[in-house]
Amino acid sequence: MPEYEQNSDIWSRAVTIGGHRVDEVRSVLQKSIRRGLVEEAAVAAYELFRTGPATEELLWRRLEIIAVEDVGDGLPGAPAVLHAMNEQRTRQTTDLERWMYSAHAVRILASAAKDRSTMELAIAVATSVDSGDRGVQVQDRHVDHHTRRGVGLGRDTDFWWAAGGYRLNNEINPDGSPWSAEVRTLLGGNGHEPAEEARFDAAFADDDVDDALRSMS
Repeated sequence: MPEYEQNSDIWSRAVTIGGHRVDEVRSVLQKSIRRGLVEEAAVAAYELFRTGPATEELLWRRLEIIAVEDVGDGLPGAPAVLHAMNEQRTRQTTDLERWMYSAHAVRILASAAKDRSTMELAIAVATSVDSGDRGVQVQDRHVDHHTRRGVGLGRDTDFWWAAGGYRLNNEINPDGSPWSAEVRTLLGGNGHEPAEEARFDAAFADDDVDDALRSMS
């Protein structure tokens, strides 16, 4: 018979104080949040909370995963919000006060717009890299004065400017700030044309791994 990954999950062999299987209550929690069912999610969360400290921590680890897996760009700040709430939760001195933080976290995630693109990006990239279909591409522009090889080649801030190392795509204010022109002058950025940056697109030759390691010793 096939061995499913759930067999190695300790929570598949534990029950809550109410007699429910912990892994199934966890599943109710996540599926309810995905569907925006606030009360159903809160009931599942409370079952984990009231069972004990270990399942309370399990609840919060699952909420952290849901924030990036199921909410994602629907509420990009959710992981930071949950981190702050979790820090505050652990300072509370009564069960009710701690539970309110859990309930509020559930409500925020269940009520948020949902987006799975972060999870999809993570899986797509990991799969393509692990299979050998994709890998890091080091271009000429990347080997500048911030790298060991760039310094060895004598590349300085002039190279950085010419290769477009300063460039921000999707910049909030493409025209710059009131200080942009002054800083560009101070850092030697005048006289470099963006149209010339394409000549640094070529791949930079990789070192043999052993040679690279020896050069770092």
